[in-house]
Amino acid sequence: MIEAQSRYINSLITPVLAARSSALTLSLSPKPSVVAAYNARIQSVLQKSSFNDPSCNSWYKNEAGLITNNWSGTVVEYQKQLEHVDFGEYVVEGTGTGVVNGGEEVRKVGRVREETLVSDRWVAVLGAVSLGAVAAGWVLRGSRGLRV
Repeated sequence: MIEAQSRYINSLITPVLAARSSALTLSLSPKPSVVAAYNARIQSVLQKSSFNDPSCNSWYKNEAGLITNNWSGTVVEYQKQLEHVDFGEYVVEGTGTGVVNGGEEVRKVGRVREETLVSDRWVAVLGAVSLGAVAAGWVLRGSRGLRV
């Protein structure tokens, strides 16, 4: 998750540095409505999680019972959510707003791929073949074919 965050944040810093290199100022702040919608969506999911159980004393839950975890899904879902920066979700201010407003509205960041490129099916097939080979070796261990 930290790699996805780093790539996303770097995509926000890049136009700020570009503006600065031209002696301009640029500020990007998330729109309050976007933050509120995100928090409402996350809280909706977290209220159905084990963190919401009254006997749960996780450090993600504050004294008021609010779950303060920043994400409720899988790492891959998180990476996919952060693979694009939508500058329309930010308040863009300063003398260098043209660096963002004059360019693309959505910037593709890409995502870190940590999952295997081998499907679960192939892992199961290779596991079954390996298990079969071990079993055949065990059965045949006393036969002439495996004696040296």
